[in-house]
Amino acid sequence: MYEQSLRIPYYIVYDRYQNQLRVFQLTATRYQAVEVPEQKFWLRELELRLGVWSGSYQQTEGLWLRWYDASGNWIATPEERAEQESQRAEQESQRAEQESQRAEQESQRAERLAQRLRSLGVDPDDL
Repeated sequence: MYEQSLRIPYYIVYDRYQNQLRVFQLTATRYQAVEVPEQKFWLRELELRLGVWSGSYQQTEGLWLRWYDASGNWIATPEERAEQESQRAEQESQRAEQESQRAEQESQRAERLAQRLRSLGVDPDDL
């Protein structure tokens, strides 16, 4: 049916009981099995890969189907993106705090130097 009426180029099946990824490609009028090395398949038309990933998703450990890019980087889930953004915001906050501390230290140093000049009889505002 898919091959004749919808003409979907790929038919992909993941058997979670046997942890097996199977891919079929439409050639002419029927689907032919495609070799799937390392449980990963490149969909060149989408410039994406689909592969089996081992990890935790929604507090459940297991093997999952997951998209990844041409460079081999897994595409982050919405939860992972939120965590990455949270970490970036925290790092930026820490960087801003460090800059603020440095600015305060420089201000204190400048004030000490100005006081030292005044103690020597030099008005730092006249320099």
